[in-house]
Amino acid sequence: MRKLSAEEIGYMNLFEEMTKAKVIDCILKDNDITFIVDKGNIGLAIGKKGVIVERVKNKMGKEIHVYEYSPDPKQFVKNLLFPIKVNEVTIEDNKMIIKVNPEEKKRAIGRDGKKIRNVKEIMERHFGITEIKVM
Repeated sequence: MRKLSAEEIGYMNLFEEMTKAKVIDCILKDNDITFIVDKGNIGLAIGKKGVIVERVKNKMGKEIHVYEYSPDPKQFVKNLLFPIKVNEVTIEDNKMIIKVNPEEKKRAIGRDGKKIRNVKEIMERHFGITEIKVM
């Protein structure tokens, strides 16, 4: 995993303080902050009906994305794509193939490929997966 910037560490500390969820990773991009929380901490981070994450979003003034970490790369990618139903994940070398229902493929890729690029970046940081294909 790469080194975190002072700004990212500051956001992680604030997020942990506000949510009591343990943060494993933080990624800053433009006006977005992505937090990866420890396994079992997603409920603390989101709160009932998203109340806590909404409070954090208002305090930080940025778009917040929160995902639950899993040491299993197949489960982790499912967490990153939730609520999209992932039917199958195969990993060979540093390549991952994700099979979803055809009607959900566009959502899995995201507008202009943004969603899948973010998923790829996170998977590369945590598992060394350099290529992802959605089918």
